[in-house]
Amino acid sequence: MEGDVLIRARARVLLSTVSSDAHMWNLVFLQSLIEETGHEVRNLGVCVPDEVILRECRTWRPDLLVISTVNGHGHLDGRRLIGKLRSDPELAGLRVVIGGKLGVLGAGNIAHVESLVRAGFDAVLEADAGVEQFLQMLSDLPRRPSLTGPAQVHELPEPVTAAPAGPALPPGAPRGRMASFVARAAAEGRLVVQPRMGFGTVAQMRAGLEAVRGCRARAVGTVTLDSYTRVGDHESARRSLARGADLNGFPIVAHGAAVTRAMLDGIQDDDFPVQVRHGSALPYDIFRSVLDAGADATEGGPVSYCLPYSRVPLREAVSDWSRSAELLAAAAADGHVVHLETFGGCMLGQLCPPGLLVALSVLEGLFFRQRGVPSVSLSYAQQTSLEQDVLAVTALRRLGDELLSDIDRHTVVYTYMGVFPRTPVGAYRTLEESVRLARLGGAERLIVKTPAEAHRIPTITENVEALEFADAVAALEGPRFPADPGGSDNEVYAEARRLVDATLALSDDVGTALLRAFRAGLLDVPYCLHADNANAARATIDHRGFLQWAEAGRMPVVAVGRGHGSGNAQHLLEMLSYNERRFDRELLPAMRTEVTA
Repeated sequence: MEGDVLIRARARVLLSTVSSDAHMWNLVFLQSLIEETGHEVRNLGVCVPDEVILRECRTWRPDLLVISTVNGHGHLDGRRLIGKLRSDPELAGLRVVIGGKLGVLGAGNIAHVESLVRAGFDAVLEADAGVEQFLQMLSDLPRRPSLTGPAQVHELPEPVTAAPAGPALPPGAPRGRMASFVARAAAEGRLVVQPRMGFGTVAQMRAGLEAVRGCRARAVGTVTLDSYTRVGDHESARRSLARGADLNGFPIVAHGAAVTRAMLDGIQDDDFPVQVRHGSALPYDIFRSVLDAGADATEGGPVSYCLPYSRVPLREAVSDWSRSAELLAAAAADGHVVHLETFGGCMLGQLCPPGLLVALSVLEGLFFRQRGVPSVSLSYAQQTSLEQDVLAVTALRRLGDELLSDIDRHTVVYTYMGVFPRTPVGAYRTLEESVRLARLGGAERLIVKTPAEAHRIPTITENVEALEFADAVAALEGPRFPADPGGSDNEVYAEARRLVDATLALSDDVGTALLRAFRAGLLDVPYCLHADNANAARATIDHRGFLQWAEAGRMPVVAVGRGHGSGNAQHLLEMLSYNERRFDRELLPAMRTEVTA
């Protein structure tokens, strides 16, 4: 490497996660924290291949490489990455620290610390431990010499034409097993509850499905896939299975369709449909496996599984999702209807105002419809105010009635997807409020979370307990509320409608319209690091607990402006942990103060 030795006033910190990890909030927060200590940060975002990290280390020449990972595969991917760094003569002396949730065992993850240090990391910080140690490392950095090197800018390829839309669907399109089950439950006044459960082995996964089927709730089954399958790294999934390593989900492609079909045999039927959940920006291979295995449903979307969870250019995701949706449409024409749920209402899990969540959920539903998918559900994730969330769910239902009236559809609510309460009481209070949201908003299905979510992957028993709790609360809440409490004054509906209309005006093809909307900044997910997102928008939580726009970028929405102290790491942390504090501790309304980011 060429360059002169210089003492800089501030150090360079390269921030990344591992190749299989799609979590983003840890990276957003750490960038803010490190920058506030006076250092320069380059944030590589999510799902970063080892080769990209090595290349950036060689060209940018950081003083410190920080690997933050929370998906449970950190001990596997981190060991591989540090081996490559230490075997490279140019990078062998680089200071490298890894931290987060390094395994899937909760408190047992501490066992990974020693092995990762032996592998070559300078420091290993498991979960919340070691914050002071990390800050001390940052304070030491400016006194260290460093080689400067040219920055490298990576250009994205030119846009390509989106896949053509399929034909419009006639009224009365087929439902399939998932939608029929949900419709029967709704007719009986029952809320369908569903876990986010996934295990690596066939035996574990089948045992989980059997337990959910036998629980005291109106439940459907879930097979959640692992992080390697999510990013198409099926070889790593196969190696992990061969070694007996703990995976954070079920590797459906590595196991193969025949194995998965045998696993579902005798469990999945009209009274117990099963959905495959995946998180992939490029899902074609997964969808093929879903069809070949005979599963009843899957989920995601070209925006919602690209921008927050991948490095894939949005145009590639739109193209692959077009092929994948058309694959489901062709199967439906042959009699196998696979229900497809949008994930657009769950972007980043938190700190996205409801108008954008509703708009993205509807736009992805329109994308699926245009490609011939006959049965969809529209999603929305619980946020920071029950009152505002009810407005959002009813706005979602209203827009579905207006724009998707010719296909089968229902509405699904997610229990809070952000920083989760740490106490069992706080977790169950969160779950209880999400049940009330589903009932008051008129949703037919609820994706639940367990008290273990803040610490580790839940056990089968913990999933069943959460399902039975949610079902009991739903029974106490009574039948779902069919009206729109906001009426013509529903501000969430008005904002979502503006965003949908502004997007659809850009092209008759929904996929092309989405690409143009993000390119123009008319759609902009706050805090999202993806290269195809403008990231000019910011959110705030007001005195009522409502999520509002602090900065709107170029979106056609109203911003209320930033509050005091906005933009720093402490206020961002307060905002991220708002629901954790709200449900873990009783906060009187008079004690609640506005936090901004």
